[in-house]
Amino acid sequence: MELTAKHCTHCDQIHSHDKYHCPLCFSEELEERQLSGKGEVYSYTKIYAAPKQFADQAPFFVILVHLEEGLKVTARYSGEKVQIGEKVELESIVNRAYHFQPAMSKTAF
Repeated sequence: MELTAKHCTHCDQIHSHDKYHCPLCFSEELEERQLSGKGEVYSYTKIYAAPKQFADQAPFFVILVHLEEGLKVTARYSGEKVQIGEKVELESIVNRAYHFQPAMSKTAF
């Protein structure tokens, strides 16, 4: 599984895939770059009343992950408990949705 983002070759910033130019320097020199898929929980919420298509999965966590490359992504979390600052890693990408799990290694990123 591959987590990628856009990298501006002009100012060296990482951006989400939906960018066609760099919002910082306005350069169109963007290239796809593979990311590590490792980061830490920046914020989270627990969903109890889920939309109809996810109701059978509730309750579940949705987390905001601060990736080691600097980008923040929203994802599902597969652990039972979560806390801000917890180290996580990409588990899978399902229907363009990121799924993270607790990091196997406890070393700092």
